[in-house]
Amino acid sequence: QDLYYRINVVKLVLPPLRQRKEDIPLLADHFIRKYNRLNGKEIQALSSEVFPVLMSHDFPGNVRELENIIEYASVVCKNALIGTEHLPDYLVLELNGTSSFGTQKSRGKSVSWADTEKNFIREALKGNNWSRSATAAQLGIHTTTLWRKIKRLNIEMPK
Repeated sequence: QDLYYRINVVKLVLPPLRQRKEDIPLLADHFIRKYNRLNGKEIQALSSEVFPVLMSHDFPGNVRELENIIEYASVVCKNALIGTEHLPDYLVLELNGTSSFGTQKSRGKSVSWADTEKNFIREALKGNNWSRSATAAQLGIHTTTLWRKIKRLNIEMPK
């Protein structure tokens, strides 16, 4: 007997978290419940001072970054409420006007993660005489991953 499978394709377009910040409280609550189950905790919620910190962040890591923030906070938190003291340092520093590297934002502009990553990879490439395989090995990533980062960050390779 022949079996036929019909495959329906549904295209779902979901904007990045920075464009739908109204989802942050709902997602944060979901992640708190998830990590309560996994870690045997009884955290109730985020304290009121945490929301401005999360709402002012651009989330370049999208929803995964929010999940990582909540996971970190749930591990560190010993109370029923997650406060700003339980957040990763880079978020609190960002709110106070410094970058995660401890330098002041210059004239309202902060150094983006992409710029930092681009400079880091460019320096690693230079240090390895522009050898992608040697640089990938040094960075502990696959050569294909390095190639994608070079393309995404528009790093110019010498001929």
